[in-house]
Amino acid sequence: MTTWNEDLETGHPSIDEEHRELIRQLESLKVAVDAGADREHVTDLIVILQRYAHGHFSREEAHMARVKCPAHHANCMAHKEFSERLDGWLELLTRSGTPRSLVLDVQSESMDWIRRHITKIDCQLRHCAPVAPEPAGEPAM
Repeated sequence: MTTWNEDLETGHPSIDEEHRELIRQLESLKVAVDAGADREHVTDLIVILQRYAHGHFSREEAHMARVKCPAHHANCMAHKEFSERLDGWLELLTRSGTPRSLVLDVQSESMDWIRRHITKIDCQLRHCAPVAPEPAGEPAM
């Protein structure tokens, strides 16, 4: 199990919360597999993770661009590579009947990647001043 600690903090609260959520989702996947969840439930959890990761990557890339983070390009490339791997894993899991060992490998590799990515790339946000969040939708009347 991954414990959140200050080594994973970027100094940007919304990004940090999304990272915590990614880790929670990966931990939930492991718990489900360890508890003997069926193929459909495991696949659903992976699809939810995939959608959340894609949304997070998009929001984080936009945030890095807004704060002019020097790691923006490297971040985009790493996200693209990981998204392709996640898409490939989902396809493989769907075709293979979702064997427990494969799901645990995907979960473990994903967790390792996320921890490395946060500490090596995302934490470069520490050197970028936070900006006001983007407005959400239309202003209230």
